[in-house]
Amino acid sequence: MKMHSILIAIIFCLSAAQPATAEDVLQSFSGILWGTSIQDVQDFQEIDRDGDIGYYKRTEDFYNIGVVTLEDVIYGFYQEKFFATYMEIDSADHFRKIKRHLDNLYGEARSQLRIKQTIYIWDFKDLKIKLKQYHEQSRAKLGFYYVPLSTQANEAKAKAKNDAEKVYKLEQVDPKYDF
Repeated sequence: MKMHSILIAIIFCLSAAQPATAEDVLQSFSGILWGTSIQDVQDFQEIDRDGDIGYYKRTEDFYNIGVVTLEDVIYGFYQEKFFATYMEIDSADHFRKIKRHLDNLYGEARSQLRIKQTIYIWDFKDLKIKLKQYHEQSRAKLGFYYVPLSTQANEAKAKAKNDAEKVYKLEQVDPKYDF
């Protein structure tokens, strides 16, 4: 009977340690459902804040993706709801392995070439994954974004930036281009 209990415990531990699949991250990340309130999670320490966005960490947290283990996972909460995760990638080798893994799961990424970085993007239902490769550096960044909340966060951040930079002219003119 004791051996039976040990065997069940081992099977439970092994099943809990299975790697994440595409369907898993659509619903949650690291066991936290997208949209979950910060009040409903435990062991998080706020490390930074930018308006309505709080950034949190858990001690000894990590994320396995493909054959790479990433440490130092940052969780983003917009208006106290879980919407994003960020992880630093410390080597070109890890970057290549992660990109290959994501390409295999989600298909070929679309890319955006910027002055100092290339951003690979996978859009998958309500999930957006960004893999940023910084030019002339071996480091990179991986981010998972829950689109319904990340869109709201981006819009609010853009509005706050525009309000802060708005200059009122003496005469109001219609803009030549209205985006």
